Amino acid sequence: MPRPKGSKNRKTSTVAQVKNDITEKDAIIEQLTKKVSAITLEIEERKADLKAAKKDLRAAEKAKAALDAKLQEAEAIESAQAQKTEIETVVSKLVSSGKSAEDILAALNTI
Repeated sequence: MPRPKGSKNRKTSTVAQVKNDITEKDAIIEQLTKKVSAITLEIEERKADLKAAKKDLRAAEKAKAALDAKLQEAEAIESAQAQKTEIETVVSKLVSSGKSAEDILAALNTI
């Protein structure tokens, strides 16, 4: 006679065992739900922090750009002032040495 398929040593589940398994799974689901909620809350807080940090960064970059523009303007003014001083020095030397106006203009064109 052929052997029946399947194991005769199979455990049968009782209602109490199934209810116990369901209770365990419910507890696991509740823990994981709390964990997901906590992580979601942390992400939202981090997003708010990130938004504030980006806003501060843009403000700092804007302020730096304004300072760079001021620096360039100050350097241009300083350069013009130095050139003016140099021209005045050259003109005063040439005038004191008795050069003509044409010689002074020629000397200024070389500067």
